[in-house]
Amino acid sequence: MQTMKNIFAFVLLSAVCISLGLETLSQAHTTTDVVSVVQSKFQAFNAHDVAAIEQIYAADAILHSPDYPELSGNTPIAATYKRIFDAIPDAQDTVQNIMRSDDKVIVEFVLSGHFGGADGKPVSARIVSIYTVKHAHIVADSTYYDRKQ
Repeated sequence: MQTMKNIFAFVLLSAVCISLGLETLSQAHTTTDVVSVVQSKFQAFNAHDVAAIEQIYAADAILHSPDYPELSGNTPIAATYKRIFDAIPDAQDTVQNIMRSDDKVIVEFVLSGHFGGADGKPVSARIVSIYTVKHAHIVADSTYYDRKQ
């Protein structure tokens, strides 16, 4: 009987939280995981770890950006990061803001470094990416930036 009361209390509390727009503990755990997946992508980027980036993206992930209207697959996506690291050997992303809405994580960040590692060729690009995360992998990445920078 006590077990039934505990289950009923949990269901009732969850319903109240949902009706008030509050996250339940299980929803909050999922939220943290979604954001942490994207944070791990930025950690892998700053470590220039192409293999880790490939594992963070789903095998059928889609990347949209000004340079890639629709790039499909984690291996081709990881290859684009390798090209960035080859062109900008000191490339680093500095996250300015990170927001979440359901399975989407929106990140404002600055890519900085130097083309070819040369001090006289600095790079500083403000970028916004919208990631969709499912099953602990990025399944979609829509990235926006001004190519004229």
